[in-house]
Amino acid sequence: MRSAADCKKVKLTMTNKQLTIKNFFITHYSLFIYLSTLCGFLTASFILASPLYAGAYDRIPAEGSAVVIGDKKDVARDKAVNAAFRKAVEQLIEVMVDADSALKNSELLRTKIYSQTFKYIKNHKVLEETVEGSALKLKLEANVKTDDLEKDLVAAGIRLKRGGKPKILLLISEQDMMHDKPSYWWSAGSELEAGTVESVLVEELFEKGFTLADRQVILKGIKKEPSFAGNLDPNLNTDAAVTLASMAEADVIITGQAVVKAGSRIVETSLHSCQANVSARVINADNDEVIASFSTNAVAAHVNTATGGAYALKKAAAEMADKLTARLSKWKKRPGITKTIRLVVSGLASDDMTDFKRFLKENVRGLVDISERGYSGGLAKLDLEITGGVKEAAEELNNKMIHTGMIAITSSVGNFISIKILSM
Repeated sequence: MRSAADCKKVKLTMTNKQLTIKNFFITHYSLFIYLSTLCGFLTASFILASPLYAGAYDRIPAEGSAVVIGDKKDVARDKAVNAAFRKAVEQLIEVMVDADSALKNSELLRTKIYSQTFKYIKNHKVLEETVEGSALKLKLEANVKTDDLEKDLVAAGIRLKRGGKPKILLLISEQDMMHDKPSYWWSAGSELEAGTVESVLVEELFEKGFTLADRQVILKGIKKEPSFAGNLDPNLNTDAAVTLASMAEADVIITGQAVVKAGSRIVETSLHSCQANVSARVINADNDEVIASFSTNAVAAHVNTATGGAYALKKAAAEMADKLTARLSKWKKRPGITKTIRLVVSGLASDDMTDFKRFLKENVRGLVDISERGYSGGLAKLDLEITGGVKEAAEELNNKMIHTGMIAITSSVGNFISIKILSM
């Protein structure tokens, strides 16, 4: 049997072990919390540093050349790349800087900007390289850090062109207390007046100095394309919204829905509670990017549910207008270098896609890049990044012969072109 002293020692030992284990967990739990916090911080930092949230980039096509001396082809290639970098930056400056300012500050541009063009290039892709005699020529596509370039231009005192506020297209469907289905104006032959929410948004946007797209221009465009009009509904998909925006040359699209419902009668009163919900997405018409999304709701009480519903819609719309104008005020309209054409091709076998893309590169002037968006049900969808116009691109494709047949334009709406390959 153990003595009292031995028992006391065992008890102290157990207590010390418990304290040690407790301290271990406390220490490692603290470390876990610290590491979790650090990981969260690093994740947030990564997100904030990602292209979606960081500075903007412009994809610029450019050419460069250099003389090959001896066998030093690598040296000539580096010089040709640097020459193309400079031309890429020069192209961007042409649309960013006022012509008079550029002329007056030509020496400043040479010493402060053109002497360090590599600083503004995020990355690049060589598209073509040829050697003619002693000259090495290449074509590349450079991602230029436009925000950094703009900051340096401003710091050098060089006046920039005023980008201006974006032209906005409103596409808000609305279902009020008087109707069981939503109403919307973007249908062929529509004579609908603006809804309550749209009226509030229009007034607020005008007051803040924004320009709104002319919907009559869009309705005329829709009438010319009955097949396209048949696919329009209150809940527009992004492709359809971008097509409508291109008809009126809008920069930003606001799509959304507004719905109001009547609740039960308020106890011991003749008032009915009406609740309105408004949702909206802000889309960059140039690249389909969703800039922001918001939702608001409001409640109003009235003996007449139609009147109460209108009040609720106005309150929700006013809150939405504040959110939208605050976000749109930060959106800067920048002159574009390229534009995107959505090309839908029918009658093209999936095995012929490579040859067809080669055909496009050889026949569409100003074509910078081709991206495949999918192939399904005999339809191929591609995005063409071009420096020219959509109309010109359609004309260049129409009635052209390829090895599988002849190309026929079936539809050209906004920046969407549909073609069919007719087998011969």
